[in-house]
Amino acid sequence: MELAEYRRMAEVEDTHWWYRSTRAYLQQLLSAELTPGGRFLDVGCGTGATGAWLSTRGRLIAADFEPLALTLHRERHPDSAVVASDARALPFADASFDAVLCVTVLCHRSIESPPAVVAEMTRVLRPGGLLCLWEPGVQRLWRAHDRVTHTGRRFSRRQLAALLTGNGLKIERTTGAYAFLVPPAAVKTLVERDRTSSDLDHHRSGLGGVLAGTALLERRLLQHVNLPWGLSVVAIGRRR
Repeated sequence: MELAEYRRMAEVEDTHWWYRSTRAYLQQLLSAELTPGGRFLDVGCGTGATGAWLSTRGRLIAADFEPLALTLHRERHPDSAVVASDARALPFADASFDAVLCVTVLCHRSIESPPAVVAEMTRVLRPGGLLCLWEPGVQRLWRAHDRVTHTGRRFSRRQLAALLTGNGLKIERTTGAYAFLVPPAAVKTLVERDRTSSDLDHHRSGLGGVLAGTALLERRLLQHVNLPWGLSVVAIGRRR
């Protein structure tokens, strides 16, 4: 990811509609399954925009290989313990964590083998613990923002679930998220064919609250069904 993007994330994580909504999605999907007072790991934590809320549920270890990300995370979320690490070789003992969260890491072009990274996260997960993967969906939606974040791949629900089952985890849930953003993202893909720009520079309010309101309605729908696809896809697995 471009270093400037980390600074943007830290600047807008409390106010940008996408970060606020994504935290709400993750809390809805995970909160009931988290061990109260447990030990949690956020792999590729960035500035903490999507995973720092876990520190309110237990002991959070925030891991990233980018020093700037860890500095910004430490400044904004002092309740978390930050650790410099590579997702491909986590510096933690086997079965160390009750839950592991990984948001938009496997998509990065620096990750040569997503299955190997998921195997490493599974290794540090205790038996019965949860692993949650959140990645960009719909492979053909390659936008200007993907170039800023160094996205090398996007995933389908099936592909993300296969990363869990391939490492022996039992699927608890897979679903799409932000399905309502797929049509406008398809238009942006065509318009932004050769551009490089960050989504965080635009529409921080989500069109005056319209996008956040639509995300709220989608989250209510997710209380009852799984969505077949979305601009993001989520897979949650439990270590046997």
